Amino acid sequence: MSFKTGFSKICITPPLGSPICGYYNERLTKGALDDLYVRAAAFDDGETKAVILAVDVCLLNKTQCDEYRKMISDFTGIDFNNVFITCSHTHTGPVIGKDFASPLETIPAYLEYFKICLRDASAYAIADLTESEIYKAEGQAKNVSFIRRFRMKDGSVKTNPGIGSDIDHPLGEPNETVKLLKIKRKGKNDLFMVNFGTHPDSVGGDYISADYPGYVCEAVEGALKNTDCMFLLAPQGDVNHINPFPTKGESAIAKIDFDSVPRSIELAKHMGRVIAGAVLSVCTIAEKIEGGKISSASSIVTIPSHQENHRLPEARKITELYDSGRANELPYKEMELTTKVAEARRIVRLENGPESYSFCLSAIKIGDFVFAGIPGEPFTDIANRIYDGSPFETTILCCLANGGESYFPTTKAYSEGGYEAGTSSLAPGGDDIIVNGMVNLLKELD
Repeated sequence: MSFKTGFSKICITPPLGSPICGYYNERLTKGALDDLYVRAAAFDDGETKAVILAVDVCLLNKTQCDEYRKMISDFTGIDFNNVFITCSHTHTGPVIGKDFASPLETIPAYLEYFKICLRDASAYAIADLTESEIYKAEGQAKNVSFIRRFRMKDGSVKTNPGIGSDIDHPLGEPNETVKLLKIKRKGKNDLFMVNFGTHPDSVGGDYISADYPGYVCEAVEGALKNTDCMFLLAPQGDVNHINPFPTKGESAIAKIDFDSVPRSIELAKHMGRVIAGAVLSVCTIAEKIEGGKISSASSIVTIPSHQENHRLPEARKITELYDSGRANELPYKEMELTTKVAEARRIVRLENGPESYSFCLSAIKIGDFVFAGIPGEPFTDIANRIYDGSPFETTILCCLANGGESYFPTTKAYSEGGYEAGTSSLAPGGDDIIVNGMVNLLKELD
C-alpha cells in the first residue's frame, strides 16, 4: 500500500490591537515576540485522506471547530471525521470569536483571515503529499513541567501558590514523556510531530507569542536541516512551568508576574530547548512503524454539570465586586483571587442549568498508531489511564482537540480543592466517563 504525507504552515499572527486570550483581564496586542502559525499534516493511504491541524491559539470551542472542519471537508473532499484540529493553548495568542472572560471579540477581518488560513493550510498539505515512512520514539523532558496543585502546610489546597511558599507537597506527578512521530518524506523535508503536555503560559504580557510550543519547533528545525516540526499538546490540566523552588538560574531568567507566576520569553525558549533536546536525543534511534489504512471514529459522552445553587449569594457578591472594579474589597489576592472569581462565575452561570454537558471524543487511526482527542484540558492522571487502557502501542493523545470546553479534573480533586475543580462546569465523576469513553472508542478502531 502506498502511504503518503504532506505538510504546510501559514502565519496567523494577529494585527495590533487584537484581543489576547488567556486571562481574566482584558489585553490588547501591542506587538509580537514571535509569529503564530497553523501547521497541517496530511495523510493518504491510497484510498482515504486525513489532516491534522495544530493551531497557535489558546482554544477553539466545538461550534467553531465543527464550522472549520466542515469548511475544510467541503474544500478538500476529506471526510469531516478525518479533520482533526488541536490548539497549542498559548496564553499570548488571539481571541477567536468572543473572549471567555471579557466582552472582547475578534476583529472581523482577522477572523475571516484566520478561517481561510486553516482551510488553505489543509489544502496545501494535501498538495504536498509524497511517499513516506514513519518512525516513533519517546524521550524525557525533565524539570520543565510541574504539578500546579499543592497541599499546603496548613492543610489547604492551592493552585499556583507562589514561589517558595508554605508548600507541603504536590498533588500528583507530571508526565515528562515526549512522544515523537518522525516522518521521512521522499524528496522533501522530514516532518517531526512532537507531543508533550504542560500549560503554555510561560510568557505573559501584551505581546503575541507561541510560547514554548513555538520554540520547540524552532529549536528542532534549527538543529536538523531539511526538517519541519509541529507540536501537539498533550493533556495538561494540572501541570505548568512553575517550579515553586527554582534554582538561581531559573529565577534569573524569569520575572514574577501580576499573579505571582514567573514568566518571560527566555523561560519559554528554555522550555522549548529542553523538550527539543528530548526529541534530538531519540530521533536517530526511532523505531519504524507502519503507516497504513486510515480510519476514524468519534463518540459522545455526557457528564452532569457542577451546580451549587446553595452558594449563589456568595458567588453573586464576589462577581459584583470584581466586575465593578472593587476587587480590593475581597479577602483574596493573586491566584486565590483568580480562583474565587472564576469559581463564582461558574456558580452563577449554572444557576439554571444545564443539568449535563455532552462532549465529542475523536480519534484517527493511521496504520499502527492513533491520534486521540479530548475537547478540553484533562488532568495528567486521566491521560495516564487512557494510555494504559489504549490498545495502541503508539497513542498520540491531544487535549483541546476539536473543541475546548472545560477542565476535566479527577474526582479526587473536587474534595481537595483548587482552581481547576472549583471552576470546572462538570460534576465529580467526569474523569471515569472520559477515560472509559476514550478507551472504548480506541478499541473500536483497533
